[in-house]
Amino acid sequence: MVRFDNVSVYDSDVNLPIPAKEFASRLLKWYRENRRELPWRKDSDPYRVWVSEIMLQQTQVKTVIPYFQEFLKTYPSIKALADAQENEILSAWSGLGYYKRGRNLHKAARIVCEQHGGEFPRDFSQALQLPGIGPYTAGAILSLAYGEPVPILDGNIGRLFSRYLKIEGALEGSMLAKLRKFLVQLVSEASVAENIRDFNQALMEMGALVCTPRNPQCVSCPLAASCIAYQKGLEKTLPRPRTRRAVQEFHYTVAVISRGEKYLLTQNWKDTFLRGFWEFPRIQGPPTSRLEENFKLTHGLHLKVRKRAAPVAHRITFRKLNFHPVLVSLQSPAPQQTFTWTKPGQKGYPISSYIQKILKSIES
Repeated sequence: MVRFDNVSVYDSDVNLPIPAKEFASRLLKWYRENRRELPWRKDSDPYRVWVSEIMLQQTQVKTVIPYFQEFLKTYPSIKALADAQENEILSAWSGLGYYKRGRNLHKAARIVCEQHGGEFPRDFSQALQLPGIGPYTAGAILSLAYGEPVPILDGNIGRLFSRYLKIEGALEGSMLAKLRKFLVQLVSEASVAENIRDFNQALMEMGALVCTPRNPQCVSCPLAASCIAYQKGLEKTLPRPRTRRAVQEFHYTVAVISRGEKYLLTQNWKDTFLRGFWEFPRIQGPPTSRLEENFKLTHGLHLKVRKRAAPVAHRITFRKLNFHPVLVSLQSPAPQQTFTWTKPGQKGYPISSYIQKILKSIES
């Protein structure tokens, strides 16, 4: 039987160690005194909340802020976003990483305009039908923008409750389902539901600033007196690690061909994780003695190798991509239908951040 300290979650509901009203009061007081001033907190506009939540997925706040501000200048409304072309969105997203988020945001904006009158749906099940919207993102948008009493559960919040309730076991499978059920019940409490915007943001803020992955700031925590892990000295050992997906490793040889400040680039339509981006021509595998022949067979390029640069590693979720740049000269014109000469990152030619890493590797 899996247990929360003295509370069975195998056949009964999870309970807070203190009344929900007191829990909410402590949390909200701390939040209103310590909240960060962030650009997406200036109002509860659903579009601003939506863009911020998508950008904040797997990306730090300090990285997101300038991207968010610039993105809202370029695309100030859902309609402006929906009317844009995908390559324009990818250019604006360039450097932020996890580009599927940008693609899904764009697709969802078009659906919202076509099917929901340009307004993000208030219904949770309808929100989940949009590309890139999962339970956490839907809950965040509905609660922060519309004040709907919907729970949110991400890594930060899961970590906070793992410690506060002293959850034994990793937060996955049935254990994760139990915690979700508990949060649904918690946000239905009047003291929480009436303050859902601040309550959910307070949970996020606590996870980001106080109940951190390493060295949690328990002495500053408004919930420390009732935190079961803290009382038992387990705050640094919980939560238990989840089962991680095995990392897949790939190697590519990249041909870097320059002409003044411009480089020969081609658009990627093969890899789902880099689809639509412009990049240096590449072939699978590390450099071999046959690389000139392989580039001719794969891309129709007649190259001559000048020198090799330092390899560059790049992570995309569970994939580790190893790029081996080779500086080459072009011996005959490149096929115009598949290649173009441009400055990497120029408007209309979105690139992945790994291209910038390669350029830095070449310069060093």
